[in-house]
Amino acid sequence: MYLKKIEIPYHVYQYEVFIKRLKPGPLRDDLTSLYKRAMAGFRGEQSLDFPLSYLPNDDFFIFHDLRLFDGLHHFQIDFLVLCSRFALILEVKNIIGKLTFDTEFNQLIRELDDTTDVYDDPILQAEYLKTQLGEWLERHYGISIPIVDRVVIASSAQLQVTDLKSDKIKKIVRRAKLKAELLQLNQQFAKDYLSPETMKKIADQLLANHHPRVIKKFTTRLKPDDLIKGVQCPNCGTLSMIRKTRTWYCHSCDRTSKNAHIEALYDYLHIYGPKITNKKCREFLKFNAESTVKKLLHSFSERYEGGTKSRSYFLSKRLLKTR
Repeated sequence: MYLKKIEIPYHVYQYEVFIKRLKPGPLRDDLTSLYKRAMAGFRGEQSLDFPLSYLPNDDFFIFHDLRLFDGLHHFQIDFLVLCSRFALILEVKNIIGKLTFDTEFNQLIRELDDTTDVYDDPILQAEYLKTQLGEWLERHYGISIPIVDRVVIASSAQLQVTDLKSDKIKKIVRRAKLKAELLQLNQQFAKDYLSPETMKKIADQLLANHHPRVIKKFTTRLKPDDLIKGVQCPNCGTLSMIRKTRTWYCHSCDRTSKNAHIEALYDYLHIYGPKITNKKCREFLKFNAESTVKKLLHSFSERYEGGTKSRSYFLSKRLLKTR
């Protein structure tokens, strides 16, 4: 069963929000390029849902986009599949073109449209993740469990390798063969290393220790007039709705919305983080009614700090999603 379901990673949604609100320019172009690449990777990960569905629900815990801290650095796992007998790490690549796995120099070479690109070796990446996860489990629980790593090619890329005799090549699996690989691994490991109670504790700790990747470097490049502020029309997408008697009105398409401000607050959270003041909220929404904004912030914040005049609120992603 999925304990962390397949969904767009936090930082990818940040890219989307920035692109929507940034004025045309180099920064928007950079983010658009990163966003397209990240979404291609996510779509590849999404495509693994079908083969993963063949794993017995009661025996396996599945985590998508799990990011943990090893004491020095964070490490991110595309998919972690955990059962009482073994753990499986899936490093997913959704790259088109001709892919050459160079096991001697630890690199992946992509040829496409007379262009050659060199990437880090995903086999080596998966092996690093295997080591880091093993150390994480040892440090937190003092346990050792067999950990298997595989590189899943989600695209229809042409594959070739520089050394057919290398054992590392056996770790490369096409998406179409993943179902068979999962069933084979399920039969290969027979010994139980984790009790149901321990497995549940580990799963809870993995979720509690997940740290979503957050992009911060672009906010330092922002100038005050780089972002387009305002409430976006859910019908036509224009960022210029105005408030009229508890309703947002769009001049562009003549439509109204009672809750369009929720998406705007969600955008603010992903750009600046959860901390917000009444003044900053009014500036972002382009709406000057202080008392109304105060009510909105109370509705979508789980806590606040400071006195009445200097109060800061902390927007809740959970509350924004449930309205």
